[in-house]
Amino acid sequence: MQRGDCVGILDIDIPAWSIDLIYGNTGSGKSHFAGWLVEQAWQKGRRFIVLDTKVKNHLGLVALRGVKLLKIKPGVRYDFSRVAKIDQLVVVPTRGTISRLGVKGLVDRYYKPLLDELFRRDRDRIIVVEEAHRYNPSSRTPGEELEQLFREGRDSRIYTVAITQSIADFPKLLFRQAQRHFIFQHYVPNDIFYLKKMVPGFEEMNARLRRHDLVEFIPPDESRIIKRELVVRMTRHYG
Repeated sequence: MQRGDCVGILDIDIPAWSIDLIYGNTGSGKSHFAGWLVEQAWQKGRRFIVLDTKVKNHLGLVALRGVKLLKIKPGVRYDFSRVAKIDQLVVVPTRGTISRLGVKGLVDRYYKPLLDELFRRDRDRIIVVEEAHRYNPSSRTPGEELEQLFREGRDSRIYTVAITQSIADFPKLLFRQAQRHFIFQHYVPNDIFYLKKMVPGFEEMNARLRRHDLVEFIPPDESRIIKRELVVRMTRHYG
């Protein structure tokens, strides 16, 4: 069932629990939209943590009242049990961290242990995971941390927002567990072929998308196009 184009006020729910996948090509608007979701969560007083993989991508969210910032610096040890107690938090790497460790090192050394801590101790939290593909050993094998969140997040009341690029290279086990999909325009034939099989009517919708438009897909067959003009941020997006 298609709900048609989204017009007027954007009415995306921020439920008590969900698994949201956001995917599209580089520069398509994924992080901008994820930040919009975080702003909606903030307005409702929800607890959240954003695990950024770029130095400034989500930095604008710190302008929201009460949102804290943690910068991951190379060689520094962090008490993640204390980090988990912060209600609204944006975590970003420094340039030095990225230059020394790269994104893979950031994820392996800091973000995976933090996700483990959050999963074991936390409740009622939204976790935004940038570059979620970095957590998986391969396109066929999901990473332990993401699989935990996707498989058992409902019981822990942990709402996961996973952002990635090539969905065809994302583990199918995780894809099938998503409650909602937010899909930006795709150009890579392999991705389009894959999405045609997974999302009813995707090829036609994809052809209608402009840059920064997106499709909201709720399995098994509910979808709509969301126009870029409706995704209006309260804070600056640096991505």
